[in-house]
Amino acid sequence: MESAKDFKKVVDTISTLLDEICFEVSEEGIKASAMDPSHVALVSLEIPSLAFEEFTADEHEIGIDLEAFKKVMNRAKSKDKLILELDEEKNKLNIIFENTGKRKFSLALLDLSASSVKVPDIEYPNVVVIKGEAFKEALKDADLFSDYVILKVENDKFLIQAKGDLNDFSAEFEKDDAAIVNLEVGEEAKSAFNLDYLMDMVKGVSSGDIIKIYLGNDMPLKMEYSLAGVNLTFLLAPRIEG
Repeated sequence: MESAKDFKKVVDTISTLLDEICFEVSEEGIKASAMDPSHVALVSLEIPSLAFEEFTADEHEIGIDLEAFKKVMNRAKSKDKLILELDEEKNKLNIIFENTGKRKFSLALLDLSASSVKVPDIEYPNVVVIKGEAFKEALKDADLFSDYVILKVENDKFLIQAKGDLNDFSAEFEKDDAAIVNLEVGEEAKSAFNLDYLMDMVKGVSSGDIIKIYLGNDMPLKMEYSLAGVNLTFLLAPRIEG
């Protein structure tokens, strides 16, 4: 990969939700999906072979300890090129940073089943396409008052609300607002979600990134965006308001 620093954002994001993951490698690229330990969120990623400057691979399953992977990626410098290399003989993944020289880290592979959870095919009545930074900032605002957030779509508006014991927060985005790229409202909907999970999901998002959010009444939230050529998909179970 051209930029190790960019890929670091991907590892940072998925490692906030998962402890380990199994990469399914084929000629087409790399895929992986897994549930978080609490079975509240599903994380799926797809790296097409075209995202790499050079890609040569046979079919393999590579089990990775994400905490160890994250520690290594934190050592990436801004101009480092990233090379991922499977050492079958030693059962290790070599992570190589290439710049003025080469630095190689070898991670022991985990024996993980590749019967990874598939993203369920759910039809959603509403789709919100929003600038990532606007959504991320609204979540940070909501975090001032609550540990959960209510996402609503109604009358061509997308609303983000938080209700604390004493204080409330609300962000409202209309269809023609600058933050909204597209808003498709099939029916009014409202669901509550754990705020920590949502903030983890958008951890790597920066200005210029676009997030697609699928919403329905008390349905799991589905979120999609691309980061450093990697297509990320998240599903988050709704919070039951009691």
